Formats: sequence, structure tokens, C-alpha cells
Amino acid sequence: MLRKLAVAALILALAGAESGTRAEEKLTVIGTENMDLGASGVAIDVSKAKGAYRAIRLRSKSGTTRITRVQLIYADGTIHDEDRAFTLAGGERSHTIGDNGRDRFIDRVSITNQPGKGQVVLDVLGIQTGNGARMARPKAATGDIAATDTAAKPDPSAPGTVKDGGDVMFGYQNVGFALDRDIIKVGGEAGKFDRIRLRVLGNDIHIVSLKVVYIDGSSEDLAIDAEVKANKKTQWLELKNENFIREIQMVYRSSPSLKGQARVEVTGQYAKGWLGSGGEGRQYNEGWVLLGAQTAGFTGFDHDTIGVGENEGGFTRLRIVAKDRAITLKEIRVKFTSGPDEVFAMRERVDPGTPYGPLEFKGGRAPIKVIEARYRSRFDLMKGLKSVIEGKPAVVEIWGQH
Repeated sequence: MLRKLAVAALILALAGAESGTRAEEKLTVIGTENMDLGASGVAIDVSKAKGAYRAIRLRSKSGTTRITRVQLIYADGTIHDEDRAFTLAGGERSHTIGDNGRDRFIDRVSITNQPGKGQVVLDVLGIQTGNGARMARPKAATGDIAATDTAAKPDPSAPGTVKDGGDVMFGYQNVGFALDRDIIKVGGEAGKFDRIRLRVLGNDIHIVSLKVVYIDGSSEDLAIDAEVKANKKTQWLELKNENFIREIQMVYRSSPSLKGQARVEVTGQYAKGWLGSGGEGRQYNEGWVLLGAQTAGFTGFDHDTIGVGENEGGFTRLRIVAKDRAITLKEIRVKFTSGPDEVFAMRERVDPGTPYGPLEFKGGRAPIKVIEARYRSRFDLMKGLKSVIEGKPAVVEIWGQH
């Protein structure tokens, strides 16, 4: 009898503990979105919601939809993927999504739906414990960012150019005294990167926010309310997410002074193991890896040198891609880390969207030190000088395959 009473007491105690835990959890609306059923889905930003959350539920305020997939993108860059189809009618709530027993900061909820007609108003309900409500999001770096001196001369390199030291050029923007919001597109074809840095010329800048947005929709704040002095190159800013970068968003302004506008150049460094013969880069673009890029002038044949980043095991072939307009390609010289150069001579027109090559190495796979290329942008003879003035030059990309 005593034994039965003890077991019953234990069951009651456990039930009470569970009841207490559930009582501590609250459902809070952390995001609302009008979802067009004609589209394939919607991404709801919930990064401004206070505190951390154990999981979420979805609620239809009006309308019915068939949801086929839900992704939770967390502040640390990790993702919870739920491929579980369910129907949500007006007034209904979904099952619990993403509960792994931990309080976590959620940045975005990505929802894929079965196409239909009309609209549905969706609420994202955060399941929050008392502990989660007390948690504060970690802040990005504030104050001055550590930086070193750099030459005051602008870098004219095209996006994709690999610089000395391994920097890959993403692009640049000019910054005025008023608050600017600029976006530098990167894209998955450029490769994966471990870190980025800024090069600031001409004037000091104040960064309101510096954010990296990834292909999967997740994002990462790298700096908030930070200062960078003129003619400085910042330290490398490490990225926590291992996904491809879609774009870099910058909200900033130049310091009011007689110096005028500032120029901000953004570069990245390839992720470790991206370029190697067994690197991750081989899994994408049919094994072709972007080695570098330059802008092709209109007059004469440019003689550009493209430095190639770390490429253990080397490459066996190259191909050339023109962007924005056609080029005339004259010569490609490949300088290997050891052995004689290999020269490909031609006089070929390369149109945008039609890669030239492949150029096969006679000696097989070998590590590349630099690639020297001669080419020029083409212009329309019928339009003459006007086509040069109104158009922008071609960007020439060189890709390698192991």
C-alpha cells in the first residue's frame, strides 16, 4: 500500500512539474504577414521580437492555405527545416514547430505554400518561457573597428578580382554626408567566404549598421554604431554562417568635413577548403570555380594580371566569361607555381552568357600562381563612340576546373 502511495505521489509531482513548465510558457505574436497565395511562399522577419523562443506555432487570422514547408532561421545562422505539409484554415493554429528544448533567438520564419488564389493573413506565435523572455540578443561590435593604414588610391578592380593577400573584391560605394543605405551584391556563384573587411578612403565614416544577408534568407549583423577612419583597412570581420552570401547591406554616412565623400570598398576571403582540389567549390557550377575578374577597357588590349588564391592540387583547365558586353580575347598566359608558363593565343569574340573554352593544360593538373590576360571591350561600329560613352565596359571572369 505504501509503495502504491509513493508511486502515485511521484506521478503527481511529475505532472505538477510539467504543468508548471507549460504554465510558464506563453504564446506571443512575434510577426504578422499578408501571404499572397499566388506566390510560392513568404519570409517573415521576426528579428525585432524581444527575447528568445522555445518554438513557434502559425495561426491563420483569415483565409485557408496548404503549407508544405517551414524554416526557422536562427540568429546564429543555423536553420530548422520542417518538411511537413498541413492545412491551416481561418482561426486555426498549427502544431508546434522547431521545439528542441532550448530558448533561441529567431531571425526569420520562411514559409512555403501550395499555390492558390487569394490571400491569407498569418501570425507567427512565439512559444516563450520566462527564461527566454529575460534573454537579450548579443550585440554586434560597436565603437571603433580595429584598422590599419592603407594607400589613399582607389582600387579599380572589378567584382570577383582576387587581390594580393587573398582579398576578393565584392564592390565599392561612395558615401555622402546624409545617411546612405547601400547594397553590394555578392551571389552564390562567387563562392563561400569566411570573413569580410572594409577599406575606407577619403573621409571618416560612421556605420549605423553593417549586415551580411545569406542566400537562405538568414542574416548577420557585423557592426552597429561603429567608426572607421579615412584611409584605413579594417580587421577581418569573421562570419558565423557557412552559407553563400547574397548581399552586404550598409547603412552609414561620411563625417561632415571639408574632406568630402568617402569611398568604401568591401572585400572577402574565401572559406578554408573552398579552392583546393578536394575543396567544396568542386560541388557547385559543375566544378568550375571563379578565380578572378577584371574590367576590360575599350582602347587597345588591356594586359591584366589576375592573382589566384590558395589552390592546392591546382587546376586542369580554364574558361573565360564576359559580362555586360562582348570582348575580343587575344591571349591567356598561365604562370604555374613551378614549371614553364602555358600560353593560349587567339583572337576571338566572346559574347556575354557564352563562355569561351575550356582551355586545357598540356601538363595536366597544376597549382596556378597568376594568370595574365589580354583583351578589350567591343563596341558597336554602327553607333561608334556613343556606344562607348553610354555603355559600361565588360567584366572578364576567369574560371578554373580541377
